Amino acid sequence: MAGSATDGTTSKYGIVEQASEGTATDALAGRIRLVGYAVMPSGISATAVAELGDRLDRVMARQVEEFGGPERMAAIGDTLTARCPLVYDEAFLALAAHPELLALARELLGDYIVLMQQNGVINPPKQAHTQLSYHRDLPYQHFVSSRPLAMSALFCIDPFRIETGATTVIPASHRMEAFPAADVAAQLDTPVTAEAGSFIVFDSMLFHRAGANVSDRPRRAVNQVFSVPIIAQQVSLPDALEGRHADDPEVARLLGYEVAPPTSVLAWRERRLARTAAKKA
Repeated sequence: MAGSATDGTTSKYGIVEQASEGTATDALAGRIRLVGYAVMPSGISATAVAELGDRLDRVMARQVEEFGGPERMAAIGDTLTARCPLVYDEAFLALAAHPELLALARELLGDYIVLMQQNGVINPPKQAHTQLSYHRDLPYQHFVSSRPLAMSALFCIDPFRIETGATTVIPASHRMEAFPAADVAAQLDTPVTAEAGSFIVFDSMLFHRAGANVSDRPRRAVNQVFSVPIIAQQVSLPDALEGRHADDPEVARLLGYEVAPPTSVLAWRERRLARTAAKKA
């Protein structure tokens, strides 16, 4: 009889090919390839997680003020999203550059990855949120690829529980072109619970949504989306950062400095000349 072996290993028969055992990063990548998502501990202390929560609240308040107040933010449905927090506070750049997170992204996407977007997401208690609707982090795309194009990493500032509006996924839907029928989606709807300080990592083509927060406190998170360098950033980080970090080759590549479109033909040629000279050096 097939099933689980008594020594805790997985019993099987008729199988001649199997993925090899590897590192913790390999295991997370294998799970994401198969079902689309995984939970990864960050190792960030509870004190540091709480501080990131305070920093996110300050960034959100600053963005509301700079746009002209909550009414104008509400008019575009953006009251609960802090966009590009790393531009306002470098603690969020450190979060996006978390070494184990980048290792996982490179395992899935290849060595050359770009931070396509970083957004703080606030799911308040007993309020509607745009993220309650199912979506992909590469929206409006109805195709599948043999290799992932982007990986999302949702950093949990607060615990993700069913009552706090944990992210809900449709497992393996990153391999489906169309959204499933409503009854099938309801049957497969799977809340992903996670402790504060964890990353919920998933193929960005996985259909997912925020759950309804019926608790008495907000559920905050910071979503990083890493992509292969053929996808445009949501906001041009090189422009938003006004050239900051351009002198650090590794960080500059992550932030998209190397793939930002030149502003003119002359600029394109100057960049090409600089790269040619660098190769010869």
